[in-house]
Amino acid sequence: MTAREKHRIRTSARKRHGQLKHYFISGGHNSYHPHFWRPQSLGAMTAAIVLFFVISLALERVVIKSPSPAVAAVVAAVLVELANADRLRDGASTLRVSETLSLAAQMKADDMAARGYFAHDTPDGKSPWYWFEEAGYEFRHAGENLAVYFSDSVEVQRAWMNSPLHRANVLGDQFEEIGIALAQGEYQGHDTTYVVQMFGTPAEASTAVVESSAPTPETTDLVAGAAAEAQPIGAIRDGHSLTLWKLLTAPKTLLTYIYMAIAVVVFIALILLVAVEFRRHALPHAFAGVGLLALIVFLLFSGTTFFSGELLIL
Repeated sequence: MTAREKHRIRTSARKRHGQLKHYFISGGHNSYHPHFWRPQSLGAMTAAIVLFFVISLALERVVIKSPSPAVAAVVAAVLVELANADRLRDGASTLRVSETLSLAAQMKADDMAARGYFAHDTPDGKSPWYWFEEAGYEFRHAGENLAVYFSDSVEVQRAWMNSPLHRANVLGDQFEEIGIALAQGEYQGHDTTYVVQMFGTPAEASTAVVESSAPTPETTDLVAGAAAEAQPIGAIRDGHSLTLWKLLTAPKTLLTYIYMAIAVVVFIALILLVAVEFRRHALPHAFAGVGLLALIVFLLFSGTTFFSGELLIL
């Protein structure tokens, strides 16, 4: 590296340091008004915080609640990928997608959406395994996880993994295949998205013993799985496309990460404002910073009621 190149690098570093100093640190170099706290910057940050919320809400409406079978298949594929990722982390083998299981899951999801119920058993008493039979899936092992008020793929996978019964289905080494389907409908008077996740191992013989471990009614306000012994989901093969769809199908999770990043920057700016050279006329800046943090907290917690409601799993 030549002396000129070294000089250019040092000059560039000093310039960046000077810009950060003007932007965040109060002093005579910026008349004790850091650029970060100027009205234009505060307005831009406030607009960005609100805009990110609106974009996340729009993604939920356009992607998660899309009536398009193609979009639903992609969302289902993302959920399959998330389940297999958790299995790999646990040391289990990945599940292959079964078109027959996907068909069974779609029939169950469509039935719940059409009749407005959320349960492993239908209102007329049909068990989860009825849908396996209807689809023509003979099994040695079978399992079912359900979710309603679905609005975020990462959120529902996390909820299933935090529930012992559902986690046992997701990680169960007795399962070899998976099928997932979505359906749009109403539940308890609210528009919602139903998700059905089915697991299975094909029967090796024509006979199968079925033992249901569906949860009791007391657990139905949580996510609870059903398991038993005895739709076509288009696989996304392009890694870049899969990563993009993971973001698009997890708007609430993505919003949380973005808000956390913004909150960290605001918090650091507040610390610098107070610790380096705090003067009385900087009080409005401090109040503005607290206001930005309060807006983030409000939109993350109170504002999320604009989404599909509190996720329920069964």
